[in-house]
Parts: sequence; structure tokens; C-alpha cells
Amino acid sequence: MPAVPDDLRRRFQKWDANGRPPQMPFEWKKGNWQKYLGSRSILETLPNPIDRGGVLESFKLIHDSDSALDAYIASYLWGYAGTGFGPYRAARVIKLNTDVENGKDFSGELHRLAGIAMTNGGNAAFEHVVEQRQSNRKFSAWWGPAFATKFISFATKASDQVATTPIMDSIVAGWFRKHCKEVGPLRLNWNSAGSYRRYTECMAEWAEELDIEPEQVEQLIFRRD
Repeated sequence: MPAVPDDLRRRFQKWDANGRPPQMPFEWKKGNWQKYLGSRSILETLPNPIDRGGVLESFKLIHDSDSALDAYIASYLWGYAGTGFGPYRAARVIKLNTDVENGKDFSGELHRLAGIAMTNGGNAAFEHVVEQRQSNRKFSAWWGPAFATKFISFATKASDQVATTPIMDSIVAGWFRKHCKEVGPLRLNWNSAGSYRRYTECMAEWAEELDIEPEQVEQLIFRRD
């Protein structure tokens, strides 16, 4: 893997000199989320503003399909907290992938995915979705890697059996295109697990060199400074 890019090292040094502050929490509008998702109890218990720690608590509570769906909502809410269209998109994914009579059980699939991530790691979870999509293009319809890797990342973070895998979204992929072309393009689609594996392996190596966690490397890349 390539050495730590100069831009990432600069970000790390600035963050370290400032006392390694955590990512700022995001405020969210409960009414908007209730409009599309109803009166689910998770919307009453999530903190506002919400940070990564608040989302993580929901993942620590996963024990069945319903709690896995709550964790999905928490990760979506955090990821879209600063926008107005998050509730609609979260609800759309649930609706399109839920039709139990016809074999579409999204909350059940989320529970299964969380179990894979927590037991076998983030790459195994990502590969599971890729394999399912190869046999059924409508599997997890409208749930792309940018948000699925949020779910996978928090699931691995909530586990004491596997290493935490970082989130891969458009901001991170764009940064790699600019600062680390050697890793190759990070494709935000379900056509192959190769991009995510290259990404996670690279982030783990850089984390070891900087003596921090892979998700902290991702947060440094995500910072807009």
C-alpha cells in the first residue's frame, strides 16, 4: 500500500495539535423524521444533536430484526442530519425492500448483515451484499455503499470480535482520487467488493502508521479543512 499521503499527514498533525477533537454532532428535526417513519421509539431515544457515539449505542442493542431496523434509522439519521431529504430516502429504502409475503424482509436482512459484520468483519458484510446483488439486482434497492458502509462500520464498531471498518462515501472516494491514485478508483456501487477491500486495507495500514484507528483516518479525510 502507498505511504501516508502528505495531505492526510497534515490533517493528522493539525488534529493532533488541537487535542484530537471528536467530530462535531449534528442537529436533526424530529418532526421531519416522524413524518416519514412514524412514531418509532428510536426517534424518541436518539440524542439531539447526534454524534457517532449516539448512533453506536443503537448498534450495541441489536438483537433482532426490529432493533437492527432501529440501528439502520440511527445511521441514516446521523448521515443525513444536516439535510431535509434524509427521512424520505430512509423510508424509501425500507418501503422498497419490505414485502414479507413476497420474500422481501429488509429488517431481517439488516439483522443478518449486522451479524456478519459483527462476527466476520466489514469486508465479509460488504461481500455478502455484493453476492446477493449478483443474484438479485433488486436486493437492498436504493441502499448504496455510501450508506450501507455506515451501517457496516457501526456494526463492526459495536463488536468486540472484529476490527472496525471505516465508512466509504463520495467525499472519501473523491479524496482518494486526488491524493492517492495508487489505490485505484473507489467505486461506490455493488458491482465488486474489490474497491472496499482495497480501501479498508489501505486505511488499516495508515492507521497503524499514525497510531490511530481506521475510522479516525476516515474522519480526518472527511474533515473539510
